[in-house]
Amino acid sequence: MLEYVLFHEKPLELFVAFLGTHKVDAVTSEADGVFEISIPEDLEEDLLDKIEHKYDELMDMNQQLFYEENAPEADNYRMASVAISLKNGQSTMAHVRPELLAQVLEVISDDELFELVKTIVDAVETPDARTYCQKVRAGDVEFEDA
Repeated sequence: MLEYVLFHEKPLELFVAFLGTHKVDAVTSEADGVFEISIPEDLEEDLLDKIEHKYDELMDMNQQLFYEENAPEADNYRMASVAISLKNGQSTMAHVRPELLAQVLEVISDDELFELVKTIVDAVETPDARTYCQKVRAGDVEFEDA
């Protein structure tokens, strides 16, 4: 299944309607204001391109609606947060400007962001001044041919 995420009901409704016009079965769920839309992976390439294009349009709408509803003022702060899990089991939040996080998520996936944050957290919690090459030679990490 391919998964898409939206944060506002209006783009969700438009996306589900768009999928329906193309006879794509969509499964939706909502948790804490996050709407997830799952569709089959085995669709034709040109249809997948149309879906991606529509999703990009709706993500722009989603962002605009968020900014309109959450305009910065004295009682309304705008900040995005990234959940961080520490080795000792504690969790914390890293607060990031929404515009910066949006830019990052335009070029990497949520999973890639999670991997990046986890790698940085691991490096902070377990400092090791050796280079990557030194760690590979010592057998402490496996070389990953990218």
